[in-house]
Parts: sequence; C-alpha cells; structure tokens
Amino acid sequence: MQAPSSNNDTRSPDSAAQQQRQQTVVDTPPPSVSPHLQQPKAYGRLKARAADVKSFRAGPPTLLEKKEFSAKEPKRLIFIGDIHGSLKELNLLLCKLKFKRDEDQVVLVGDLVAKGPESVGVVRRARQINAWCVRGNHDDRVIRWREFLDGPGATLSESELKSLEKSGGLPYDDFKVGKDHYQIARDLSPDDITWLKSLPTILPLLSPYSEWVVVHGGLDPSKPLLKQSAEDVMVTRNIGSSGPTSSRDEGKAWFELWADKMKGLSPSSGAKDLNFDEMHYNKIIYGHDAGRNLQLHPLTKGLDSRCVYGGQLTAFVLPGEKTASVTCPNYDGGSGSDGKDRRRRRRDSVPNAKAEPMYTVEQGRERQ
Repeated sequence: MQAPSSNNDTRSPDSAAQQQRQQTVVDTPPPSVSPHLQQPKAYGRLKARAADVKSFRAGPPTLLEKKEFSAKEPKRLIFIGDIHGSLKELNLLLCKLKFKRDEDQVVLVGDLVAKGPESVGVVRRARQINAWCVRGNHDDRVIRWREFLDGPGATLSESELKSLEKSGGLPYDDFKVGKDHYQIARDLSPDDITWLKSLPTILPLLSPYSEWVVVHGGLDPSKPLLKQSAEDVMVTRNIGSSGPTSSRDEGKAWFELWADKMKGLSPSSGAKDLNFDEMHYNKIIYGHDAGRNLQLHPLTKGLDSRCVYGGQLTAFVLPGEKTASVTCPNYDGGSGSDGKDRRRRRRDSVPNAKAEPMYTVEQGRERQ
C-alpha cells in the first residue's frame, strides 16, 4: 500500500487547529526583558516587565494647599520639626506643651518617617490629632515606594527587586530594597498612605497668621509660591549658581537670601494667580536642615534640631513665638546606619502595622 502523501493531513480538524495555535503562539519575552521576570507566579499573574519597572514614575506631589481654620479658631498653633519616627518624643513634647486637641492646632514640617523606630506610629498619631503637615523628602520616598509596590512592583519578590537594584533597573536611584523606606511603605495601611499622599509641599496659613508659610526644605526667593518646584521645596538648603540645591557647600543658605529679598519686597506677578497678596507671606517655617541645627531668625524658623541624632525635637508656638523641646536618643546611629536596628525596633512596637489602631499618648495624657 502506498504511504500517504506528505501533503495530506490525516489529523482531525480540532487537533490540527490546536497544533497550529501552538506553532504561532510564542511565549518569549522581547530580548530586552529578562525571561525570568516573565514567568507567572503560582497565583497566575505575570510579573512586571523590566521596562515597565524602570519607566515607572509616581504621581507628583501637590504643590500648595491653603488650610482653613474651623469655625473655632485655635488658641495656639504648634509647629513641630522633623520627627523621623520618634513617636515617644512626639508624645512627650505634646504633653510638655499641655496640648489640648480641641484648642490647639499642630502643624508638622515634614519628614514624619524614617531613621527613627516608629514611623507608622507617627503617621497614625498625626492623623489622630488632625495635624496639618507638609510633605518631606523622606515622606516622599516612602510614597514613591508604595506607589511602585502597588503598581509594577506588585508581582516582584524582594530578591527580584534586589537584582533589579544591583543592575540599576529600579525607577529611582534612592530606592534601596529592604531598607527603612521600603519597609515603611509596606507597613503603612491604605488609609495611612492616602493621608500621607495628600500632604502638600507648601502650606500658607490664613488670617490671623497670614504672614506665615510652612515648607519642609526651603523656597527659591526669586519665584512666587505658585512658581516653586514641588520637588525643590522638599530638599532645598542653599541657592547656588544653577538654582536651589540640597548641598550646603554651594551658594548661600536660602533663608539668608530670603531675608535679603524681604527687605525690598514688592507684590510679584504670582499674586494674581494665588488670589492673595503674596507680600503678606514673608515668614517661613521649615525643617530638613539638621546640619545647621535649630535656626531661629526674624523671618525664618528652622526647626530641625537633630531629633534622631541625639539632639532635640523642637516646637515653635504661635502666638508668642515661644519654643519648647525634648531630648531625643541617637536612633539613627549616624549617617551610615543601614536601618536594621530601626526595623527591628519598629516591628517590636508595631507587630501588625496594618491592623494596628490609632496610637494614643504613651507618656502622660492630653488635657481634655
């Protein structure tokens, strides 16, 4: 019997179609993407492509938000410097000031998180007392980590993230897998992170404190408020030849230039955009500059007094322009600390961060 011709297909139509699909569907990632990142997890989702990871960008921070006082104007505004996870010291300072929630308004200058032992607790304490706050650069890094971990990083294991970090494949140069900001981003609840993301970088106050503005880092004296860069406002220490910089070695301290400008201030073109007379906003409260320690000048109040470096946590109170402070341990261990001890202390104090209730005063009690 003559063998069937090679051109004749004796398979059923269904099996032929199945083989055709197997030949045409090629499950191979593009050459620029690691095949390892394309393997599905046990729960069936595909892992993020390396290109998507590298190109990820978090949502931009809100530049400016004006806060309205409630029907009952607070008796005191209590401005507090960089807390950096120092929950115990925050509570001690509030108790020292005899903070009363229904009479006082707390305003935080940013950097609630990182370096200290209880970052999650500080965020929840701030929410609990309805504190006003601006976004600091460490808060911003935690926010960016969380948005990434909720986005293209959601399907990547920690070991895979570390591999990407080593190869320069993470979206931000300041991302360090397994370190403080990464762990805090994972520990914060959805409500915590929503609140943190809502914080503006510039907070101008209204009457009777309409001459005051709160930022974390500093302002560019050459620009009106609405023309400032949200990113620069969080990190500015000096103004150099190319503009704002975080370096103290280049140019001149921004607050010195600010004082120079205020001597001859006139309304700027930005005043119409802001719908208020910008020349009223001439006093700035800020943090971020632990290297210069507490800086109290007529027009600027720098409240970063090295809390996590064995310094103090400082409050500035209006009316009256009085200060108060409490001593802090050296939680950070110096600029070279890798954060392992901080993570251990935080996990001891917040065993289940996502389920943890709002924090209460640990030392003393608020006046009721």
